[in-house]
Amino acid sequence: MCSQEVDLSNFDLGLVQVEDETQRRIDQIKTCSTEEDLETLKETCGDWIAGCGVPTVYTARLQDLPQVHGRVVAHFIYHRVASMIQQFIAGMNACGRFWELVKSYWRQFVPVFTNTGEKLTRHKFLSLFDKTRSEDGSNRWEMEESTLYLFEDWLLGIEEGVVDFKFEDLLIFLTGADCLPPLGFPNRCTIDFYDQEPGVKRLPFASTCSLSLSLPRGMDSETECGDHGHAPYGRKGFWGCNLVGFGLYRRPRIPVALVVGEY
Repeated sequence: MCSQEVDLSNFDLGLVQVEDETQRRIDQIKTCSTEEDLETLKETCGDWIAGCGVPTVYTARLQDLPQVHGRVVAHFIYHRVASMIQQFIAGMNACGRFWELVKSYWRQFVPVFTNTGEKLTRHKFLSLFDKTRSEDGSNRWEMEESTLYLFEDWLLGIEEGVVDFKFEDLLIFLTGADCLPPLGFPNRCTIDFYDQEPGVKRLPFASTCSLSLSLPRGMDSETECGDHGHAPYGRKGFWGCNLVGFGLYRRPRIPVALVVGEY
């Protein structure tokens, strides 16, 4: 799409959807290693390979097979859907010939158009946030410290696999995005705090518009999490906030394949 030569000899077709029979035939091309294998390939798959745009298969030699394999793969990942790709390019160029810019600076756009996002870790997740804190040393500040300790302990449980939860799930709950945007979010995520009302216990909640996570002040792992063994890692998750609990408060999931810092 960007007029670059690509080596497809080792391309993993598992990244795209092909029928089992198609996968078997492509594997047969790739594993062909003897003259007998080559003759069998031409007899059983020659017409099919020619139909994929490689009519030279009938005169191909063993050393030609990597090129044959690459051209067959190119047929399935590009030429077969070329009309849709051309529509996509035309649409991009309708916006100030944007695709021509992409072609000229394709290396810079690779993270935007491909899934190269890094896996979230506890430190990476926490680095997304600014914290809205009360006055240093105040009673509220102390209560917020207690909450943050428990929250970060829970994140450690996710990282260690003790909690049946993923950082990506938490990112969806917070932002609606299932991965970090290549150019980042439009603004920093924030952690805010709120006081619990007498007789009412509100679970943590998030706003996908403001990218904020609101946590209750003064949470204590022993008294609030209940008897679940190691308190922060209990079955109820973070203060009873499991996937179902999160679902009550988050907006519908927005699959994000291409986010460039603005929704």
